[in-house]
Amino acid sequence: MELRQLRAFLQVANTRHFGQAAAVLKITQPALTQRIQALERELGVQLLTRSAREVRLTPAGEVLLPYADSLVHIEDRALRDLADNAAGRAGRLRISYQLHADNAAMSEIVTAFRNRYPKVDVQVGSAYSLMNVEQIASDQLDAAFVTMPINHNDVVATRWISDDEVLMAVAERHRFAHMERVPVTELAGQPMILFPSALSPVLTAAFRRWLTEHSGAELNIVAEEPWEQAVLAVVKSDSVIAFGSSRWASSVPTPGVVYRRMTPAPMTSFGLAFRRDDESPQLANLLKIVDEVAKRASPTAPSAGELIAHE
Repeated sequence: MELRQLRAFLQVANTRHFGQAAAVLKITQPALTQRIQALERELGVQLLTRSAREVRLTPAGEVLLPYADSLVHIEDRALRDLADNAAGRAGRLRISYQLHADNAAMSEIVTAFRNRYPKVDVQVGSAYSLMNVEQIASDQLDAAFVTMPINHNDVVATRWISDDEVLMAVAERHRFAHMERVPVTELAGQPMILFPSALSPVLTAAFRRWLTEHSGAELNIVAEEPWEQAVLAVVKSDSVIAFGSSRWASSVPTPGVVYRRMTPAPMTSFGLAFRRDDESPQLANLLKIVDEVAKRASPTAPSAGELIAHE
């Protein structure tokens, strides 16, 4: 029993007319008749009676009708779902936000994807960039928002979204708090806290090199702490300095801490990471939205800014 035979029977049963059924199925009437006769031979029953004036279902045809309708409906739904999945309109997308990054682009991109592809099961999480990259490399995520540059460049690719300025966080009592912009040369000898190398080895190493080059002196690094702990340390100290992107600074406002820009302005890039070999249509559709948002993005740093590293 073939689905095309059931589809032929169902069409005749619904229209009660062989000519109309053949037209809907886009086949000839003889071909339609052959399909129904083949179905009747296989089942060993007569399904339809046909006269000059009408087509009627036999009792056996009445029994088969709901089953034929169900099977044809299942096939139609399967074909639609397969087509949707192949076009990225259905399926699954696993994506992770970047922890402590108040970037409107992240929610804009994910919301736009959900609105455009409502049948896709979007599963979200959040983590630091390094963890996001590692989960992509191990195929636990399809995409993630990250600060660039990243590791795993041989496995994981990135798509640029925007550039972010790195700000200095100091206590309100610190002398830098009274300066509109702080020359990087003023950082020589200043005790500072950097983001942990273990959480972002490539980016932290690049920022160390940038600070050393522009300050003209060896860095006085007293600790490596995640952003939220670094800000708390700043509050308790009159001298220590911490650093974070403008996105992080806006995500963790802390009483007693002020943020100052530097001259020149160090900048990092923010983007979406994904596996280089991922050819899924869901990811392709996400990347189209990323590119749309990136085209509208304007740099958050002035023209005097410098990228601390390039991908």
